[in-house]
Amino acid sequence: MKKQTRTIIIVLLNVLFCAYMLWFSTNNSFLRPYAGSKTREFFAGLILLITLYANYFLLYPKLHKKHPVVYWVVLVSLCIIAAAVDFAIAHRFMMYCNSAVIEKYGAFSFFSHHYRLIVIRNVTLNAFPFIFRERQELQKALDKEVQIVYQDARLLDVSDKDHNARLIPRDNIYYCQQDGNYTRIYVTQDDLYYSRYGSMKYLEQLFGTEEFVRVSNTLLIPYRYIHSCNGTEVFMKRLPWQKEPLSFAIEPKYLDQAPGQIALYLLNSKGQETMKPPKQNRKRRKPVKPSQEKTDTVLQYIKEHAGSQTKEIAENTQFSPTTVERCLAELRKQELVKFKGSKKTGGYHIVRLQ
Repeated sequence: MKKQTRTIIIVLLNVLFCAYMLWFSTNNSFLRPYAGSKTREFFAGLILLITLYANYFLLYPKLHKKHPVVYWVVLVSLCIIAAAVDFAIAHRFMMYCNSAVIEKYGAFSFFSHHYRLIVIRNVTLNAFPFIFRERQELQKALDKEVQIVYQDARLLDVSDKDHNARLIPRDNIYYCQQDGNYTRIYVTQDDLYYSRYGSMKYLEQLFGTEEFVRVSNTLLIPYRYIHSCNGTEVFMKRLPWQKEPLSFAIEPKYLDQAPGQIALYLLNSKGQETMKPPKQNRKRRKPVKPSQEKTDTVLQYIKEHAGSQTKEIAENTQFSPTTVERCLAELRKQELVKFKGSKKTGGYHIVRLQ
């Protein structure tokens, strides 16, 4: 639902931006003399919008990272072409209305001045999508790094008592307890805890509901260290350094969901343990040794066709590639053949004749 809402908002913002740009173009020439009609001004604004969205969705994603020089050359060229089309739309009306100015300063001076302004306008406006896209790419990279740290590597960034940054495995977290604006992360080693700035709600969203359960406003507990639950209290597994195991009372706010989630997890974990099949001592199969007849056939073919490869030998001897590879392995073991050259162009040659 959140993604759909976000998509709708982005679409609406783009539509509003396009409508504003077209309205602005039809009511303000913006560094270029008036084109003579609202329709021409509308098409001039439409050309500028095309360059903006072509840069944002096509040029920047395709070229910027791999070929930055080519990206800027293509972008500037696109802006120059768009300026030429924009200028051509208003050319006839400009000639008619500014004939006195053209006679005074010259046609080249008059047109080059406005053309230069149009090109500068296009390049400047195309810099905005570049900036926004750059920030978006940076945010995606940061999100990817966060996902690698939090999800794939299963690490959590915390601070120790000396305020040094640390990364700890999520599997070592015994429980999390809110302490003002900070959260204490207790681990399984000698009653040690770390601190992390942020709310318990953020940690709950970060960890998800598959591994951690919320039992109070200030407590977040991993399922893996829960021993049992009587409906109102959670009993933790006793760690080696503890004399007695810890227990936490479930607040009334969480009595409807937490006990059921814990009971379901404990039931599934016990079921999985009982359903695990016993380990069987599987004997490794001995490699199949090819027959002497097949080995001699492969050897004879290599004698007659030096430099042959496995695929060629298999096609001409009508053996399967696996059989040919076994024969070649046996011949190499007996030091009768040897592979010479690269993997693509090389082949097998006779070392010594029988």
